This record gives sequence, C-alpha cells and structure tokens, in this order.
Amino acid sequence: MEFRIRLTTTVTWCLLIASACVLTTTSAARFEVRNEITKHQGRNRSLTVTCWSTTNKLGNQNLKPGESRSWSFKPVYIKIPFLYTYFQCTFFTSFGSPNGQTATVFAGERKFSWQCDNPDEEECIWVVKREGLYLRKISRDHKGERLYEDELRLSWIGGTNYYPVK
Repeated sequence: MEFRIRLTTTVTWCLLIASACVLTTTSAARFEVRNEITKHQGRNRSLTVTCWSTTNKLGNQNLKPGESRSWSFKPVYIKIPFLYTYFQCTFFTSFGSPNGQTATVFAGERKFSWQCDNPDEEECIWVVKREGLYLRKISRDHKGERLYEDELRLSWIGGTNYYPVK
C-alpha cells in the first residue's frame, strides 16, 4: 500500500513538472536584414549574411543595396538547449572584417523583444549601413504615421572603413 502511494505521488510530481515545461510559443516572430549601404560609387556595396540558430541553418544570402531578406518562425521562450529561439548572423561587407562580424538578431526573451520594437509583434529589423549594423526602431507620430529611427548596435571593425561619412 505504501509503495502504491509513493508511486502515485511520484507520477503526480512528474506530470506537474512536465506541464510547467511545456513550450510556450507565439503565433509567429520575424527578423529582417536590409542592405542600405549607399554613397560609395565604385565600391562593392553588396552584403553577404549567414544566419543560423541551434536547430536551423538559414544559409548564405547575398543582398544588393536596397534589397532585404526576412525569416519567420515560431519562437520558444523556455531556455531548454536546442529548443530556445536564438538566431545569430554573420555579416560580410567590404567595410568590415574579411572574416565577417557576428551579432544576435533574435533571442526569445522579452527584454530582447523590447529592444527590437513592439514585443507584441515579435519583429526585429536590422539595417546594414556603411558604418555598421543598426537596429531599426519604428514608432508613430501624433497622426499615426510611421517614424523610423536607426540605433547603431555593431560598428564594422577592420576592412576598408577608413573614410569619413559625407
């Protein structure tokens, strides 16, 4: 009889712990990379970006000035190895290191979502410019029009980034 009670208690606790660890996801999240390198005629202004997560390799994307690429996914917010949503990208430009520079472009944390823009929309827009990698903030004015503000998050190191911006 005592064994049966212990077994029942153990099973109950296992079910409670398992239900607490159920993955929490939202409908969809998205990050976008835009190439806005301008004002350098004759210079290579193309961008190559390689993105990945713990479970997905998104491959190489070559973007010309003015082009963008976005990825949508279902984020997981519990930090369980190989399940937690965490995307990184390595950016290769003629203005940065020939080895590229890596940045986290999406992390399944509310704090990270607040840095991106609206945490309810789960969207991060990254803009590559001559000076570095920017996170685009979108807000609205009193008329409801969209306003864009780019915040520098990663300066290019090395490469040929020696000329002042005009």
